[in-house]
Amino acid sequence: MFNNPFDSFHNTVAEAKDEREQLDRLLTVSTPRERLLVGIIALVVALLAAWLFLGSVSHNRAVDGVVAEPANGDSLQLLVWAGHDHATPVGPGLQATVKLTAADGSAHTLKGEIASVSAVPPARDLAVPVPMYLVDVAIDRGLSTTVPAGIRCRLIIELARQSPFSLLGMRPS
Repeated sequence: MFNNPFDSFHNTVAEAKDEREQLDRLLTVSTPRERLLVGIIALVVALLAAWLFLGSVSHNRAVDGVVAEPANGDSLQLLVWAGHDHATPVGPGLQATVKLTAADGSAHTLKGEIASVSAVPPARDLAVPVPMYLVDVAIDRGLSTTVPAGIRCRLIIELARQSPFSLLGMRPS
């Protein structure tokens, strides 16, 4: 457009004006198919915004442990240990899921509520002391079988439910 030094200024300006008018015509949404695409994109953005403010995401913490005492009935006592990045992770009244792994490889899942939590002093023979807790879990329905002591388990605690928008402001500490 401006590369020819021998062309008149008026011709160059006229060519530039024609190119701008052509660009204006190319940017219009004109076909029904394109309008449908714009509508779908707007709907997806609106649904995402609604989910960000009105939806909820559960915030869980999982800790490993073992069954502390043989259990039968409505209560299960677990000895769990938390890594150094976790403070005391739980308190009474929180919803919990216990995933038991038996020696034969079978797995059972029990749902319930945490009844009590108490700290256990660390063993002296551990090179790196790990915070340990004795957790009583009140099972929703009675255990159909006896759970022997020493079975490995994973305790998943639902700490809170919050909106996804509030999670955007959280920073790991």
